[in-house]
Amino acid sequence: MSLGACDASRSAGEWGRRAACSGASVMYMARRSSIELTFREVNASSRDVFVPGGVVVDWIDKTAYACAASWARAACVTSYVGNMHFTVPVPTDTPVTVQARVVHTGRTSVHVQTRVLIDHPETGWTVCTECFMIYVAVGADGEPVPVVSFEPQTELERCRDVDSAQRMVYRRQVEEVIQSLPLDLGTSESLTLRFLVDTDQRYPDGKIRGGAVMKWIDKTAEICAERYCGYDVATVLTGGVRFYRAITVGDLVEVDARLVLTGSKSMHVLVRVRGGHRWEKDPELVAYGLPVMVAPDGEGSARHIVPWEPITDEDHAIAEKARQLRDLRNATLLVPGPLSMSN
Repeated sequence: MSLGACDASRSAGEWGRRAACSGASVMYMARRSSIELTFREVNASSRDVFVPGGVVVDWIDKTAYACAASWARAACVTSYVGNMHFTVPVPTDTPVTVQARVVHTGRTSVHVQTRVLIDHPETGWTVCTECFMIYVAVGADGEPVPVVSFEPQTELERCRDVDSAQRMVYRRQVEEVIQSLPLDLGTSESLTLRFLVDTDQRYPDGKIRGGAVMKWIDKTAEICAERYCGYDVATVLTGGVRFYRAITVGDLVEVDARLVLTGSKSMHVLVRVRGGHRWEKDPELVAYGLPVMVAPDGEGSARHIVPWEPITDEDHAIAEKARQLRDLRNATLLVPGPLSMSN
């Protein structure tokens, strides 16, 4: 699988590229509230002509990390990946611009709003997706450290700041639903991937980047959905992921995916990531995700999906929780709008 290569950065500068692409030290980079990076999927990592959602999320994480680390002047770790709806698929071998800007700060956290754009030869710049990311600044000992407060200067910045703070209420509600999920995930289509972590996709402090974990979530959900419907699938909605602990190289990771809800054309796949030392028999929770998959018909639409009917009490419980998560997500989903200078 080929990762999208960092082709250029029109406004991030050399330090932004180093932080996002090579994990260089961020202690001496200039403090910035916004950064822009450009990526391209050079060798397609999908059988389709579009870039997989997990790869796009990885690009978002790289750009948002560079922005958060630049503002904090410290190493950061991913705490939350917001929901994102792919209104426009990202074609392979096409330059993709990812923009990130600081919109809110907590005592140790940096909230970053991102958007993904492609330059269409006929229609101009098009927004593919937008999402919020939250990072926590950490010191050399891995413990959270205070960050400089972001002070909004314009009315639009003040609106973004308030909106970001209000979204934390929603995230707490999502976390409550997730924590109430039964350990037994029912009888529907499922898949478990287990592997030892061996990747160079790390933060400067050695921990595995949130974007890499998001790719695992997206890929496992993709395989699970394909096994259920019998067709190639694509991600239309992902994110909404809260990270509970970090992963390091050498950890044994388990990625469990299970189909929990279907629409007429959509498949909702609950993914649970756990990890720890290879000898631990009860690995700790790393993250949850609920990607939504569809099966493209090759003509610009999605195939109808055979509905999944819950059977056991666990099936019904999981399906109800999935509906709650869906409704909470839809209530605050940031839908990409037309591109404008004020965005």
